[in-house]
Amino acid sequence: MTVPRKSDLFQEDLYPSTAGPDAALTAEEWLGGRDAGPLLISLKDGYVPPKSRELRVNRGLDTGRRRTAPETSGTPSSDVVSRLEEEMKKLQATVQELQKRLDRLEETVQAK
Repeated sequence: MTVPRKSDLFQEDLYPSTAGPDAALTAEEWLGGRDAGPLLISLKDGYVPPKSRELRVNRGLDTGRRRTAPETSGTPSSDVVSRLEEEMKKLQATVQELQKRLDRLEETVQAK
């Protein structure tokens, strides 16, 4: 036999509290070794999303990971320039070869 629930006083067992969208701990607290259960919210009246969330960025942890760039005089050395020129010539030759191949393929397609 099922008894209908006519009173709102007994609705909490139908809608148990559930984990909400807010974190119980901050990242720093969790990394520090603290542990906590989720913050529970009641869904009795339906889910109501939070108005807005504040984003906090802590740059203190990233400072050790950054690499310092070597000091440059502003002008590249001659060996770097010659290497880049050589690479550019190779790339231009490759582009010309590919263009010739493309032209041959287009002629083949048009001939059919």
